[in-house]
Amino acid sequence: MTDSSDQLKLYYEQQKELIDQIKVFRKDLDQEQKMTTRFRKQRDRYKAERQSLIQKATPEVEGRESKKEMLESLKKRRDFLRRQAQRQEGSKFKLLTNAELEKLTLVELKFQLYELEFKQQTSSLDREEEGLLVDEIRRIEERIVLLEKRNEAIVADYIGDIPKSKDKLQEEISSIEEKISEEESFRKEVQNKIQSLYTRIGPLKEEEDKSHQEFVDHLQRVEKLKDDVQAKQEELDSLKAKIAQVKKKLKVESQQETFGKIEERIQKLLEKRDGGQALSPEEQEFLMSYGHVPF
Repeated sequence: MTDSSDQLKLYYEQQKELIDQIKVFRKDLDQEQKMTTRFRKQRDRYKAERQSLIQKATPEVEGRESKKEMLESLKKRRDFLRRQAQRQEGSKFKLLTNAELEKLTLVELKFQLYELEFKQQTSSLDREEEGLLVDEIRRIEERIVLLEKRNEAIVADYIGDIPKSKDKLQEEISSIEEKISEEESFRKEVQNKIQSLYTRIGPLKEEEDKSHQEFVDHLQRVEKLKDDVQAKQEELDSLKAKIAQVKKKLKVESQQETFGKIEERIQKLLEKRDGGQALSPEEQEFLMSYGHVPF
């Protein structure tokens, strides 16, 4: 066996090994792609279910917050009326509202206004300083007016119509407390519904995250296997090119060997002819086919 034949045999063995490896990689790749699809669908299913529960919880949450504002308003009204009921008849009305929170601010602004006006009246200022001082005084006056109007609006909205007698006060207080009790019961019921929904949402999010991680892991394996298949395929293509070269070389070597045998036979027949020996019809035809006279 020639060196080329040995080389070709080795290449064919390597080719078979590469093809087997590619088959294994493709089988693993197909499996990983199926797993990727499986966990992607599983993740999307958990996500859709979780979002559905969130959509169900959203109106409940909004309703709870709406009731919270109403409940706070009722409690403010109740507390205000309780203070009114505790007062002595004929006592001067005392403002107990959120507007009192602005009282300190108003005092400070009025004191600043007093200081600026005093400075304007007692200090010698140039035209620019005088202009700046006037602007500052105007700004503080506007702020005071705005705060006072705001306080008036708060008081009007906060107090509303105050019953004239203690009996009426107590009647409204009882009515408000009944509404508060109803609203608190409603909010508790809603809160339980929300809690129940979020109790289901939490585990779904965990399962969704797990499925997503599995999806990512298998997707990474898919990409790696694709690279492995591509690398082996390129190696196989290179080997096929080498096989083609060796086969071409073997073909040339075979042709050369054949031509050598033909030349050797022609030479022997010519020697037989020249030696006076008779050639057979087949031998004569053979010489004639290669341009030699057989006799």
